[in-house]
Amino acid sequence: MNATVGLVVLNWNGGAQTVACLESLRAQDYPKKFIVLVDNQSRADERAGLLQRYGEDPNVQCCFLDSNRGYAGGNNVGIAVALARQADFVVVVTQDVTFAGGALAALVAAAGAPGVGIVGPKVVDVHDSERVLSLGERVRVPLLCVPRTWLRYRRARPAPYPVGGVLGCVMLLTRPCLAAIGDFDEALFAYYEEVDLCLRARQQGFQIVCAPRAVVTHDGMRGFAAGFTAMSAELKARNLIRLMRRWARPADWFLLVPTYALLLAASMGLYACRGRWDILAGLWRGITAGLQGRGGPPAALAESQL
Repeated sequence: MNATVGLVVLNWNGGAQTVACLESLRAQDYPKKFIVLVDNQSRADERAGLLQRYGEDPNVQCCFLDSNRGYAGGNNVGIAVALARQADFVVVVTQDVTFAGGALAALVAAAGAPGVGIVGPKVVDVHDSERVLSLGERVRVPLLCVPRTWLRYRRARPAPYPVGGVLGCVMLLTRPCLAAIGDFDEALFAYYEEVDLCLRARQQGFQIVCAPRAVVTHDGMRGFAAGFTAMSAELKARNLIRLMRRWARPADWFLLVPTYALLLAASMGLYACRGRWDILAGLWRGITAGLQGRGGPPAALAESQL
């Protein structure tokens, strides 16, 4: 446990959820750790509460941003701070995650193997501890538009094992990996940026592993069929197109085009039945933005939430 770990927690109006996340990290029995709390332009009362609670803690560095830079931009700020503080490993953590005892040590242990660039934990549902949300992802370019729940690893193993990718709710990134591939693509803003990062890591020869003894709870699994806001609908529809344009080879398009069309058509039909015309408008904005090659903050930023 000689490696220094910087834990980057990204907050946006998380309230008690963010506090629970931070307290679970502070409770981790790992000596050489510090927390970088990045706030993505939350409400004034939210910021005041966080500053009052953690502003004097020498192991928590608060970074309050003047604009909402999304998952990608906010985490990039935290990653830069952690690397400047000489972190050997940077662990990106979303506000809706809590760490079980020993989870951080298990992530670090898995990251010590030769060639490892990214490590993810076993992710379970915060509302049902028996429901496993992720044991690693099968990230393959031709399957980018296939629902991710269909492609997850199902069988737990006792020791760390290689996977195609991990969920973005918790990602340990090694310093050599970050030096080789850079940080998150801010043009994506939010959603699928961890997929892009994992593809870049594999392209550079780094291994991605799941550490099943590192257990975290997560409250945020939302796909195309449920849990959408207008903004998340826009971003997911747009960013899939951006990923396809970046990573697809000619042969990949024969599967990507029909699966993307089916995914969007099914989602539009479902939300039309629910009378959610705001979601339909968001999906259409995302498709249009993706085809036009636009990135960055979504049009719905001011009127919705992630």
